[in-house]
Amino acid sequence: MLFFEQFSRDTQFLRLVKREPDVDLVVAALEIARDIHPDLDIRAVQGKLQKAVARLTHPITCAGSDFDELKLLVCFMTEELGLHGESGYLDDIDAHCLNRVLETGRGIPISLSLLYLHVASELGIPLEPIGTPGRFLTRLQTEAGVLYVDAFDQGRILDEPECLDLICSTTRYSPADVRRCLRPLDDRSIIVRMLQNLKNLFGRQECWIDAWRVQSRLSLLLPGSWRERRDHAVLTLRAGRYGEAVELLRKGLSVCPDEDRHYLEGHLSQALRLLPESN
Repeated sequence: MLFFEQFSRDTQFLRLVKREPDVDLVVAALEIARDIHPDLDIRAVQGKLQKAVARLTHPITCAGSDFDELKLLVCFMTEELGLHGESGYLDDIDAHCLNRVLETGRGIPISLSLLYLHVASELGIPLEPIGTPGRFLTRLQTEAGVLYVDAFDQGRILDEPECLDLICSTTRYSPADVRRCLRPLDDRSIIVRMLQNLKNLFGRQECWIDAWRVQSRLSLLLPGSWRERRDHAVLTLRAGRYGEAVELLRKGLSVCPDEDRHYLEGHLSQALRLLPESN
């Protein structure tokens, strides 16, 4: 398949592309972070997480209830590992990369939650990923009811009404709309959301080569998406890969909806104009 060679060493990411089960999401996320930090040592990061699990194993086994287990997890992740979020981190590339989140403690909702999910899973705590609009959360079914964890807000534990209030206050969604979003995400959807965050951030910063690399991953994960095909052609042009861009834009024009035709024709004219200059 197209672009496979580009990510040939990213074994867990390619397992997602092939829709294989039991993907190690932390490793897949670290493979993406390695695009930004080429010297990233994935085994070293895994070692840090294993130490965290080892330190929590005995306290968790002594906990009196699933709620107590959750409180111990949150306390450890926030106080011992120092994981936290702030609005200013959203535009910080490192806050999207798990290796740097572990080093600095600074993360965005999805990167922080992914670390919570990994440690919880290793400890046998069935935490679930919940991708609500505007905020990635985790959820635990307890004897006392459903509880949500906002890793971005110091691991704040919320019941469902509090969760609805949080999301409604930060979005234009109604409680009924938010409630429909309170369902677990699969592994593929989590990585797509991480990549979309990076794509948007690199685009705002006009880091076109980085945005193109992220888009290449999205195009592999979502081969049937016209939006991703269109964006891949345009970002290939902006990354200065003019020959590839001409080919992708021409293919896109052969199947594009009418509303995108003028947009792609303009980019194709630009690519054809710049192509001789790159030879």
